[in-house]
Amino acid sequence: MPLTSHHFLLPVATQPLPVARMGLALWVMGMPGAVALAHTAPPAWLVTLAEGASVQTLGWVATLGLGIMLVLAIVLGLKLGPQVGLSTPLIHAAVEGRIPWRGMRVLSLPGVAGGVIGAAWLVTLAVVWPESMSFVDPVYGLPLLPKILYGSFTEELLLRFGMLSLVMWLLWKAFGSPKRRPGWLLGWSAIAIAALLSAGIPVYLGWTVTGTMSAAVVAQLLVCEIVYGLLAGVMFWRYGLESAMLTHLVTYLLSHGLI
Repeated sequence: MPLTSHHFLLPVATQPLPVARMGLALWVMGMPGAVALAHTAPPAWLVTLAEGASVQTLGWVATLGLGIMLVLAIVLGLKLGPQVGLSTPLIHAAVEGRIPWRGMRVLSLPGVAGGVIGAAWLVTLAVVWPESMSFVDPVYGLPLLPKILYGSFTEELLLRFGMLSLVMWLLWKAFGSPKRRPGWLLGWSAIAIAALLSAGIPVYLGWTVTGTMSAAVVAQLLVCEIVYGLLAGVMFWRYGLESAMLTHLVTYLLSHGLI
């Protein structure tokens, strides 16, 4: 069984933490970003479907939808993640009432490094392709606070904690051994598949709204989201969800206003 870095940082809980407490803590972390995105930039597909509805109505409908998706992602992550070695070590410790100072110091290093890499990647991509990044992904065009709240917390809970946990668990059940957690092959395969899914979803939704998308826009969206999905997925798998969240946070802090 491959050991991730966070196995060595935090003492193992003597008793399982109540799922309800962890779920509530994660939901509270994710909902501000859902509200911020829904009321700042409602999804284009929702605007199309609800043509004629007020901006306020669209915002609350989008908030409800994102809130339901967040609950589903959290349930999947809490149920399936621990079985395949995916976890939230710092949040877990905080909910238990512990302050894992050493864990925060150690796990922050890969998160900051990942954020620098992520910001460099986004800025380079914006230079290579002249199309507006805010068209490729509306989150990039948000003000800094909504961008951080949604991208760093809500999106990581949806795409990494929920989706990646499910994909890795399915691969493990299909091809892995019940006596061992996923090794490198299954782990990387799951991260790659989840990255492809996270890129394919906005392409599909964008296509349903516009009816047509240029090859350049599709290529930019796929390349951008796949590479970033790989980066965040590795952070989650090897260091914990908190490192993936920190990677997203640092990425947006460093790249805001440049893309």
